[in-house]
Amino acid sequence: MVYLFLDLFVFAGPLRQKIRKSNIRSPEQIAAAKAQGVVARFYGQPILLTQVDWRVQERLWKEGRKLEDVPDVERKVLRMAALNDLIDLRLLGRIKVWSNQADHPVEEAEVDAEVVRFKKKFDSVEEMREGLRQMGWTEEEMRMRVAAKLQQEKYLEALIDVEISEEVAREWYEEHKAELALPARAKVRQIFLSALKHEPEEAEGLLKERLAILAKGESKFEDAAKALSEDVASREAGGMLGWVQAGRLPKDFAVQVMEMKVQERAVVRTKMGWHLVEVLERKGSEERSFEAARADIEAALRAIKRKEGVRGYRNQLRAIERGKVEVFEDML
Repeated sequence: MVYLFLDLFVFAGPLRQKIRKSNIRSPEQIAAAKAQGVVARFYGQPILLTQVDWRVQERLWKEGRKLEDVPDVERKVLRMAALNDLIDLRLLGRIKVWSNQADHPVEEAEVDAEVVRFKKKFDSVEEMREGLRQMGWTEEEMRMRVAAKLQQEKYLEALIDVEISEEVAREWYEEHKAELALPARAKVRQIFLSALKHEPEEAEGLLKERLAILAKGESKFEDAAKALSEDVASREAGGMLGWVQAGRLPKDFAVQVMEMKVQERAVVRTKMGWHLVEVLERKGSEERSFEAARADIEAALRAIKRKEGVRGYRNQLRAIERGKVEVFEDML
């Protein structure tokens, strides 16, 4: 007993040193965690820089950018935002969501649809699997995470009760008329060949050959689309994409298509593949009445108010669990 007392409380002997080093908050343990790419810990469980960068890359992908092209200052800001999102998701998962599964069930069809959207972010199955490998996830775990995320969203939607009065909606309409206007649109159809299935020269050659045949009137566009197009969603409709607007198209596709004239046909290249595109009609920007825009206005206001409510709720959770979250900002 005397030895233990002297080792632990007087001389900081071998036993005390061993205990100190085994403490996850000791300088040695923190240094070891950082060496493994840990940027934060929640209840001692690590959040890795690879996980943070994955979330950042997902955001940049939607904007048509890559992480390596982002300046260091912006990269740190994006990483911090992504890390905060990951911490918030773990807070919600630990404190509330898992105890409310019965109240907020997620249907398999909902998960299936979200998984399909996730897979479309990759150019190939191999690229998706490599990304999952880097994250340390299996495809089954990815599916479980998708289901958990959907459940968290349902929980938050139920948590924040939002009512929008007509007076508030009309006031918001008057302030945002320009934003609510219908943007310029084009009625478009296409024949698509995937970059994953064809060499560039082959795909371009096939579509230019078909373009020449269409120009001579020797074939109908809809028949050619049904026979050749690899876009499953539009193929059976004769390649019809319907009325499209720039903001809802991939950027490299929108830039080219929205500059085409009515009745013009052209072969265009995007990162997804080759497209033989025809613009059938065009409409300019149009202002909408309050009645026509009301559903969108109420949806926007609900989203704003729900976001504010969720932010406040998450801040409360952060305050409750403040001592259980460690962030190593120098790793960002």
